Order: sequence, then C-alpha cells, then structure tokens
Amino acid sequence: MGSLPTAVSEFMRICFITAFGGKPLNDNLERLANEFANQGWTIEHIDHASLEVLDGQLTGNDPNGIRHVLDQFDRIWVVGFGDQPTFLDRMQLLRTLDQSKFVNNVDALIYLHGKPHLVLGDLGQHHPQTIVSANPQTLLSAVERGGAWIGKPTAGSFGRDVFTLTKTNSNRRAIIEHLTQSGFAMLQERVETTVEKRFLIAGSQLIGVYGKSHTDHRSNLAAGSVPTIVDATSAEIELVETCIRWLNPKGVRFATIDMAHPFLFDINIANPGWLATYEELTGCNLVDKVVLAIQ
Repeated sequence: MGSLPTAVSEFMRICFITAFGGKPLNDNLERLANEFANQGWTIEHIDHASLEVLDGQLTGNDPNGIRHVLDQFDRIWVVGFGDQPTFLDRMQLLRTLDQSKFVNNVDALIYLHGKPHLVLGDLGQHHPQTIVSANPQTLLSAVERGGAWIGKPTAGSFGRDVFTLTKTNSNRRAIIEHLTQSGFAMLQERVETTVEKRFLIAGSQLIGVYGKSHTDHRSNLAAGSVPTIVDATSAEIELVETCIRWLNPKGVRFATIDMAHPFLFDINIANPGWLATYEELTGCNLVDKVVLAIQ
C-alpha cells in the first residue's frame, strides 16, 4: 500500500475517521495513531458525524473544529461504524474517494462485516454448517431435527445474544423469536472449540495469535473467555494465509480471524480487539509491525 517512511515521510498524512465522544471499545485508535506518528506520519482524527460536502469536496472536522479535505490524505482508516442511522449515507460519501487509500475500504465495511458472507463465499468450505434466516420457523425446524447449534445475531459483537440450542431446550422457540425480532439470525453447528485461536492480520502478513479459553459456548473475551499464550500450527497458518489471499483483493488489510482448526468461525474487520490483549499476555506491543505492514 505504498512506500515505507523516508526522509520526506512528514508529507505522508493519515486520518482516522472515528466517533468523537463516548468510551472507546479498545485502545486501537490511540495505539495506532501514536505508532504512525512515531514512524513519521502526520496524524488527524476526523469525526464520523462531521462529514460534509462543501465546495464540491468531501470534508470532515478534527477535534479543534478545523475542516480537512479527505482526498488530500494518503491513508484513511475508518475506526468503527459511527451512528447507525447515518451509516449508509456516510459510506456513500466515503465511497467517492480513492479506495486504495483505505486500510479497510468502504465495500468491505458494508458487505463483509456480517457473518453470513463467510458461509456463502469461497471460505464457506471452512465454516461449520450454518443456516441464516429471518423466519423463526425455519430456524426452529432445524433445531428440532436434532444436533447441537449455536444461535446468534448475524452481525453481533462481544458475545451478546449467543445461545446453545438443542431440541431438548424448553425455551428454544422463545430464544429463536428473540434472535429474529429485529431481522436475520443464524444457527451454526456447534463444534469443538477448546483450541479456538484469534489471529491478527495486517496487510498481507500474519502478525500474531493468542488462544481463547472458555467454559461455555461463548468465546468472546467480553463474555468471559480468557486469553492464553499459544503457538500457531502449520495448518492454521495455511488457513490464515488462505483468508488473507481472499481478503486483500476485497479491500481488507486489518482484521482478526477466529478459528478452531479446521473450522473458521469469524473474520472481524470493524476495529477488532487484539493488540492490547496480546501485549497484556506477552509484554510485546506489535503495533509497529502492523503499521509497517499496511503502509
């Protein structure tokens, strides 16, 4: 995505488009911005809500209220989605810019955030059996045919609204109706996850991995999973590299990949947590490797 910083790297500019105010979900923004600055970049933060078209140019405000023309930046990093009601409008505006400048481009943020794309795309062969529907009866019928399933939202986060479902659950109908009350939900075949791992990729490189030890069906750290120090096997690395080859042409250059080999569970592209957890585990801050990989 461009040359490494040189003596003229002060001319390289990156903007992080993020939501001003509120509590951040992780320290990615601060950590990444500081490292880009360390490597000679000029940093700006732009508020999601401040995007405006003025004089035929897409602009946004920094924390001091200074307005910047977005196509003058060399790199653009969209951190999180901002307010849901204006999401599509903002993405349409950002889609007018040169998409090669984005770390994760607009099409990726719109089309690759939800979980069903893994099932239907080229990576679907690595995913557990999955059913996606907004019809409660479709999902209920699958559960009642037998087997153990994980029921969850199609685009959920932090382990919220994730349930184990079998035909012996007396409240299976209520759970499925809850999951589908706002639209689509998914059933994923429950498979062995005691060796689940989360990998971080940046650019075309695998940055690192940690394990996720959990006592129930929810592997998210926010839901009580415990991170562990692990090594990656050659088979796992091969699957990660397969994911990278699929993701990069689709405009994804920063993501986490959750798997319990041979199964691929999720790919997270909207400001995924990893860097802080890895540093807490190992004492190693790998943000410099991330920045070098995506320049």
